[in-house]
Amino acid sequence: MASLYQTPLAFLRPRAVPRPSTIARFLGTTRATSSSSPSASASTPISTHLAKSPVPSNSKPYRVPLTPSDCFPVYQLKQRGGNKLLTRVKNIQGDIAAFKTDLQKSLAVADDKEVVINQLTGHIVIKGHRKKEVTAFLVEHGAWCKEGYELL
Repeated sequence: MASLYQTPLAFLRPRAVPRPSTIARFLGTTRATSSSSPSASASTPISTHLAKSPVPSNSKPYRVPLTPSDCFPVYQLKQRGGNKLLTRVKNIQGDIAAFKTDLQKSLAVADDKEVVINQLTGHIVIKGHRKKEVTAFLVEHGAWCKEGYELL
């Protein structure tokens, strides 16, 4: 019985130290060197739709963080056999009602039934496939943020 408790459990121990990128992703932090030197921040990859856009301003009461693949969380949906076309905006932080009103003004939609807030999930659903217009709105108003969840 004593030999049973003294057997090494090699499968429970890690074989190597994880890479720094794995640790940073697990902890949700960025590298310390990127904030200290401006040349390091310029070397980080940026999506093509964000390359010409201005730096987002902090004046809006809402934020829409980019997905891990540096895309906007705007999705086109088809329901009812493809007869009902919808656009969904996810991961909205802050004042969702203010985001909805600004989005309605930008899309020139007067009807409240065209742009609806799903209170349970915190998503905004827009009638029709309007992904390009919503993405242009996010870039124009600087409502997106690069580093995930920021404090407002």
